[in-house]
Amino acid sequence: MSELTPMMQKYMETKEEYKDCILFYRLGDFYEMFFEDAKIASKVLEITLTGKACGLEERAPMCGVPYHAVEGYLTKLVANGYKVAICEQVEDPKLAKGLVKREVTRVVTPGTNLNMQALDAKKNNFILSIVYTPGKIGMSAADVTTGDFYLTEVEDVRRLNDELMKYEPSEIICNEAFLVSGADIEDLRVRLHIAVNALEPHLFDDDGCKRVLMKHFKVNTLIGLGIDEFPVGILAAGSLLQYLYDTQKTELEHFTHISPYLTSKYMLLDSSTRRNLELVETLREKQKRGSLLWVLDKTKTAMGARMLRSFIEQPLIDSLEITKRLDAVEELNGHSVSRDELREYLDAIYDLERLLSKVTYKTANPKDLIAFRNSLQMLPHIKAVLGELNGEELTEIRDQIDGLEDIYTVIDQAI
Repeated sequence: MSELTPMMQKYMETKEEYKDCILFYRLGDFYEMFFEDAKIASKVLEITLTGKACGLEERAPMCGVPYHAVEGYLTKLVANGYKVAICEQVEDPKLAKGLVKREVTRVVTPGTNLNMQALDAKKNNFILSIVYTPGKIGMSAADVTTGDFYLTEVEDVRRLNDELMKYEPSEIICNEAFLVSGADIEDLRVRLHIAVNALEPHLFDDDGCKRVLMKHFKVNTLIGLGIDEFPVGILAAGSLLQYLYDTQKTELEHFTHISPYLTSKYMLLDSSTRRNLELVETLREKQKRGSLLWVLDKTKTAMGARMLRSFIEQPLIDSLEITKRLDAVEELNGHSVSRDELREYLDAIYDLERLLSKVTYKTANPKDLIAFRNSLQMLPHIKAVLGELNGEELTEIRDQIDGLEDIYTVIDQAI
C-alpha cells in the first residue's frame, strides 16, 4: 500500500470497504475503475482497458465511463449480477486542500436499480429477503422505486417457491441457512437470473430487526404495524430494511407502511400452474402478448398496470372481497360516461410512485416535478367523478384520495 500514489491509496481504502462491489471512483468527468474491477468492467461493458501509473512497477489496469452517461453502464453491470458502489466527490475540487474528499453515496444492485429507462414501467422490480428456520420461513419483498413493502411467512421451501414465482425478484438476500435449506439456488441464479447473496448473521439479529422497523415507521411497538404475529417475517423485513439503508444511503422516506399478509388470503397457485395458465406471459415465447394479462390490460397508468398484474398473480379467495371488487366493476360498467371521464383523467397521470422515489433520492429534476404537478392536477377531478358513484369499494377509494392542492400550488409557483 505504501508504494501506491496518495490517490490510489484512497481508492484502495474505499475498495476494502466494498470488496463485493465494482467501485465507480469519480475522477473529474469520469468514473474510473482499477485493477480487477477494471478487467471485469471492460469485458462486460465492452470498453477499452488501459493502464494508469499508480506507484507500482506495473501500471494499474484501468477503464472509465463518462459521468453523464453512467446509468446505462450501471444497468448493464447489475443486469449481469454485479453490485456497483458509486464513489462521488463530496467537496468542490477548487476548495479542496490536497486530495478531493470522496464518499460512496449509493450501492446499486439488481434489486435497487433506479434507472427508470431500464425498468419495465408495468412491472415491479422486487428485492426479497428470505430467512430460513427449520419450522418457518420468513419472507419480505420491497420495491425501492415505488415504496411497496410486504411481509409474510410460509411453511416450507415448496410454498416459498410459489411466492418467488409471484414476485419474480431480480435480487434475493438471505441468511446462510437458506443456502443449505434444499432450495435450488443454482436454478434461481442460472435459469431465473436472480442474484442470490447471503448476508452477515448480525443483520438478522432479532432485537436489531425489531428496532430498525420501529424506528423507521415511528412506532413504539410492532403491534401498531400489524406484524407482531410474524416473528420470522420480522427478521426478513428488518434485515431487508437495514440492507437498503446500507446500500441506498438515504432515509427511504417513501417507504411509509409495510403490508403483512397471510398466504392463505390468496389462491394458492404453484409455479407450474402459473406457467400453464399463461397468466402474465406465454408458455413458449415468454411474452406478455397472448397471456391473460395482455387480454385484460387496458390500464391508463403504469401504477394501474402493476396493480392489475398483482391482482392476476394473487387471486382473492375471500367471497366478500371478491364481491366488493365485482360490484365496483359492475358499477363502472353501468356508468359509461363516468368511466370514460375517469379514463381520460387517468391518461394524464404519470407514474407517481416512481416519481416520488426520485424525490426521496433527491434525483428529481424540473421535468419530473412538472410531471408530478400535472398529475396532481387530475386528483380533484377524479375524486369528483368517484363522488357520482355509490359502490362500497369506489367510495372507499374516493375517501382515501387527498386532492393535494397545496403541493400542486407550491410546485406551480416554483416552476
